[in-house]
Amino acid sequence: MHQLNRNTVAIPPCLAPTDPPRRYAELRRHEIGQVRTALLEIQKDRCAYCERRTGQENDDGHIEHFRNQAAHAHLETEWSNLFWSCMDERSCGKHKDKCNIVGGSGTCRAFVIADIINPGTDNPEYFIQFVSDGTIVQRSGLDANEQRRFEETMRVFQLRDSALLRKSRADAVKPYIGALNALRESGAAIFRDYIAGECARLDSVPFATAIGDFLKSNL
Repeated sequence: MHQLNRNTVAIPPCLAPTDPPRRYAELRRHEIGQVRTALLEIQKDRCAYCERRTGQENDDGHIEHFRNQAAHAHLETEWSNLFWSCMDERSCGKHKDKCNIVGGSGTCRAFVIADIINPGTDNPEYFIQFVSDGTIVQRSGLDANEQRRFEETMRVFQLRDSALLRKSRADAVKPYIGALNALRESGAAIFRDYIAGECARLDSVPFATAIGDFLKSNL
């Protein structure tokens, strides 16, 4: 999870403000396609939450309302409220939807939206640190409110507790561990140049934030 920049694409025309606000269910198929295309461009064909690669078709992911439609009808077609999420029922947007069901318990209990890190307005890297074995820990120095936001974000999106995501992040980092080990005797300048070059190429790579954290930790 990392901060997304919506300024890199134009707002889809179908999301232009109207009075009263247009309902999401009123969008036509080609308009939904416009929104999906714009989100995929911003997110580099990755899930906004777990950063796994997704396809570009309807069935490869879903348009996720950060603030759910039932409680926030006026935000159904608000550009800043929309993300592209993977289809994993056990994590990310699909799991968040389960936390909105009345009577949910355990990992699916209800949450306060202000406690969830928003990748469109917050910098998740301020809160989240990835470890080379695929695990996630909170950044040091967080105050009590920030620690709560970290914990709730982990629970609602299941980014920390998903064994699949943990292994996927570890697998993504593994080639870089081997590369750095091979370069350790090549001199500090070559070592640093390799890390800088790889970090610059991570823009559209799956699990880029986890890889970036590992590389930067070796500087």
